[in-house]
Amino acid sequence: MSLACPSLIANSLPSLCMSVDIYCERSSSALNAEPVNAYSNAAFFVAAWAAWRLHSHYPSSGAKGLINALIVAMAVVGLGSFLFHTVATRWAEWGDVIPILAFILLYLWLAMTRFFQWPGWLAVLTLSFFLATTLYLESGVPSAILWGGAMYLPTLVTIVAAGIALRGRHPAAGRALLAAAGVFILAFTARSLDVPMCGSFPLGTHFLWHLLNALLLYLLVRLAILYLPARVAVAG
Repeated sequence: MSLACPSLIANSLPSLCMSVDIYCERSSSALNAEPVNAYSNAAFFVAAWAAWRLHSHYPSSGAKGLINALIVAMAVVGLGSFLFHTVATRWAEWGDVIPILAFILLYLWLAMTRFFQWPGWLAVLTLSFFLATTLYLESGVPSAILWGGAMYLPTLVTIVAAGIALRGRHPAAGRALLAAAGVFILAFTARSLDVPMCGSFPLGTHFLWHLLNALLLYLLVRLAILYLPARVAVAG
């Protein structure tokens, strides 16, 4: 048994123990082969702490539970990504992806039902379509295209579209969401340039994806803390 391939996974789904080597910094299968990619995930813990501090000063009675869940999810994203960039196997990759998806789905639910005041049934249908599209791009698009980043395209499009739509309802919140979209574009660019720039920059640029994504998640939670409207009734 090893950390990279625990016996429970090795005995039931051995394919999940396959190593993943898709980042410029990794040059071997060792746990410490991606130190910068691994330790840059500390930014998510800093972002979660900053969001918690802000929330303690501006508590939202209407969505306190959801915002607390988002803050916890931010820290779990950092933990899952750290695990992936040390263990670097298929099962650890899902340990990286699932917390990110959980954060996105929670945030979309909050945005649809609170900022846009959609009925619950429409929010559920939209989340189902969003998740299906994301998972299809994750499994159906070759990893050589955008180096496995195609699954993030629906999130980027959704943030931009929501920011534009929100400007009409709440200009300050809309501008904040579009600013977050700008950070996401920078983060996605850094992720996409990691392999192409490997020859001239052996460290790679994936660590910038972590740093910018941590900032992105903080900005999104900050937006919810500062601009979330008062609780409204959500139709079933």
